[in-house]
Order: sequence, then C-alpha cells, then structure tokens
Amino acid sequence: MTEPPRYDDLPRPSDDPTGLPLSWGVWGANDQVGTLNRITEATVAAAREEIRTGRRFNLNLPLDEPFGLTLEGAHRRRAAPSPVMVKEEHPGRVTRDDRLDGFWLQASTQWDGLSHFADPTHGFYNNAPLSSIVHGADSRNGIDKALAHGIAGRCVLADLARHFERSGRDWTPMGGKRATAEDVAACLDAQGVSLRPGDILQVRTGWLEAFRAAPDAAARHWLIQGENGARDYSGLDGNEPMWRFLWDAGVAAVAADNPTVEVWPIFPWKPALHLAIARLGLCLGEFFDFEALAADSAANRRYTAFMTAAPLNLRGGIGSPGNALAIR
Repeated sequence: MTEPPRYDDLPRPSDDPTGLPLSWGVWGANDQVGTLNRITEATVAAAREEIRTGRRFNLNLPLDEPFGLTLEGAHRRRAAPSPVMVKEEHPGRVTRDDRLDGFWLQASTQWDGLSHFADPTHGFYNNAPLSSIVHGADSRNGIDKALAHGIAGRCVLADLARHFERSGRDWTPMGGKRATAEDVAACLDAQGVSLRPGDILQVRTGWLEAFRAAPDAAARHWLIQGENGARDYSGLDGNEPMWRFLWDAGVAAVAADNPTVEVWPIFPWKPALHLAIARLGLCLGEFFDFEALAADSAANRRYTAFMTAAPLNLRGGIGSPGNALAIR
C-alpha cells in the first residue's frame, strides 16, 4: 500500500460549501473502512511490544449505561435495552436463555460505522449512494466491514482531564469547552508519548468520571441533556486543524469517554469530526470506559497499550457496541 497523501494535498472539490477535503479514493474506489486502513499487519505486529505484564482492561460500559441510569427520554430515541430471561426446567435439565429488547447498538460504548454520517453535498464515504446504506449482504460501509478489517493495535491515551487539572486549565465535561489539536499534542508531550501511524487515539475528557460521580438520576440526566437540552459536551475541537492533526499523525480511530468525542453541538456546513466520518472515513468511538486504564497510566506513567475491538458482525450495521479490551 502506498503512503496516503498529506492532509493539505487531499483534493478539495470546487463549489463545495464547506471547502473541506475529501479522502475518497485514497485507499481505492471500493474502500469501505477509511482510516482503519492505517491498521496493517505491520502496525499490529509492532504493537505486540505493548503487552508486557498481561494485565487486561475492559473498556466497555455495561449495556444499560448511560441511559438506564438517567431519567426517561435522555436521548430522543436511544434507550437502555431490556433484558429478558427465558427459563426452562425439566427433569434432568435446567437451562436459561436471554434476549435484549429495545437494543440500540449505539446506546452505550460504541463505534460509529462509516454509514452513520453522510456529507450533505457528496453523500456517504467513498461515493456510497444512499441506496447502498441498507442491512444485508449488499450494504456499503457497514460496521461489519470494520470487523472484517480488524480494529487492533497500539492505543495511546490522551488523558485530557488530568492534563488540564495539572496545568490549571479551566475544563469541565459540560459547557462546550474545546480541546484543540495543540492541546492534544501538549497533553501527549507532557505524558511522554507520541503518535505513530496506525494508532488508536483514546481521549479521556472526564465526562464518564462526572457521570459516575453524579448523585442521582436527575444529575446524570443533566450530563446527557445539558442545560435546557443544549447537549453542550466538552470534547475535541472538530475544526480543520484537528482534521489535519489526526490525518497527518496517521490515527486509525479516535475513541472518547464522552457522548460525541468532539465538542457539541455541531452545525450544518461547518467542520466537525462527525462530518469527517463521511469526508475522511474517520472511525469514531463514543462512551468508552477509560477510568481503570487511565488510573493505571497515572500510577505507572505509561500511556500506551495493545487494544483490540470486535464490532458486531451485523451486515450493514450503522454502529456497534465497542467490545474493546486494552492489554498491557
């Protein structure tokens, strides 16, 4: 595979209302995994050096978090699933089975598929027409394509919450505060770590810590809804310098502990990391649990690990639970 062009060398379509670049065709006309192409056999093999002690860190919330711990209606449609247990008891055989009712695949720790967000002018990533965003074998850009490619390799934690606390920066998980590309670079530098092509960038904003510290369902509801429904999450700045930083660093995916990865709300025709799903093929993950991993990092001053994730093998799935694990 040839090296992808630098960010500033990506084409920018004329008469485009955003003026932003498109990466379509960089990994071929039929590509359906975008920046996950940065994960290669070589990057995965090199990442095995991150496994030194064999300690494992679960990165997934329980399926009923966060929406099962808030007031009803925290999200306009997503909610916690309802588990149903089926019991069978016969002489000599006792079994249990279960199912999930109302199982939204993006209502807890989750990956966004490249079919989740389209560019309003150009459509879904890499020229996938709207008619191709379906469930089934004929789908384009589904989460099953990410599974087939494989999400695995070196992960790098940017513990923004601790970094800002140490540096005296005013930072709260709500309020729409922005972490710029320079902020992320400064955080990584202070932690003594740098990004390599194929890395999975983990971003700890402190949102999950605040959610778990909230005293009741109403307080947790506010951490989803914000003041008067503003949903003003703090997070990564979704403007073009962040696009350039992530692209030129060779980041394969970005996963965060907050609901949206980036600062929210976003606005039509303006740069946003969700728009980069369509335009760059950027893989995003939300609601990841980095608390134990981050505590271990702070104690041992080690901010890298081996990470693997297996999205659901749902043909044409728009998203999937994270199913992620970090190993050190």
